[in-house]
Amino acid sequence: MGKLFTPVQVVDAFKAAMIKALGAVPDTVELAQITRFDDPKAAKGNKACYCQLFTDGHPAGYFGNWRTGHYETWVMGGYSTMSATERHHFRQKIEQAKADRERQREKQQRSAQARAVSLWARRLPPNPQHPYLAEKQVLPGVACQMPASPCLLFPLQDTEGQLWSLQFIAPDGGKKFLSGGRKKGCFIPVQMPDTASNTMICEGWATGQTLAEFYPESRVLAALDAGNLLPVAKAARQKWPESRLLICGDDDRQKEINTGATKAREASIETGAQLALPQWPDNAPDSLTDFNDLANWMKSGGGHGS
Repeated sequence: MGKLFTPVQVVDAFKAAMIKALGAVPDTVELAQITRFDDPKAAKGNKACYCQLFTDGHPAGYFGNWRTGHYETWVMGGYSTMSATERHHFRQKIEQAKADRERQREKQQRSAQARAVSLWARRLPPNPQHPYLAEKQVLPGVACQMPASPCLLFPLQDTEGQLWSLQFIAPDGGKKFLSGGRKKGCFIPVQMPDTASNTMICEGWATGQTLAEFYPESRVLAALDAGNLLPVAKAARQKWPESRLLICGDDDRQKEINTGATKAREASIETGAQLALPQWPDNAPDSLTDFNDLANWMKSGGGHGS
């Protein structure tokens, strides 16, 4: 007989593991039910994190973050404290829970898709003097605005052109996504010529708009963040196999972990794409991270002095 734990000990240990991995926990863990709670690094009410705890047998469960893709299982005391039978039953629960989560997630994404289609149908041309456009020094491109909203509005679609979600960018540059909307493998279609010998994939829309202005005959997709570069690159490789694929990554060189460059390199290796990172002059400020930053700094005369 293994060590017995009180319900409070189990829940506390489960929450401690979530805090370490996700940086957040729900107010209450509903036993044997999927509990949704906010990712602290995203907008309030995002409900991107989830967990499920089983106590009928050896206490165990799982937790994750749909926004980042993080997922891990958890066993009270570690897997070595489980018998072979308990491990078998736990694996069965995990498989069933995974199927339930996917059904729930698909339902949420379909609901968000319907909202996205409805909102997108009401879009208006953007204010050409919008502060974000002025700051980034780019043309509006596919950017739109909702009536009476200060935010720019962007479509998130798949390679078949199906709209799945929306991104909102505030005048101060703050970014939000439609709650529950699909992001993985989706992108902002910055520039989509009917035929293109090159397909360029970057993170943010402003970076993509900069690339589009420099390379008007290229297909340009904004994958939204570094973690989505690989899913978008895979989808693009499958959809346009004859097109030369380029991953145009951000260079988060001022951070201890250069996520932009690392994820861009991973995407290029796995899909056989070419990798492009900004090439910084010696006197370029460390605060510059992407191709839009580099282009605007060069336009301001930054590359002509030290």
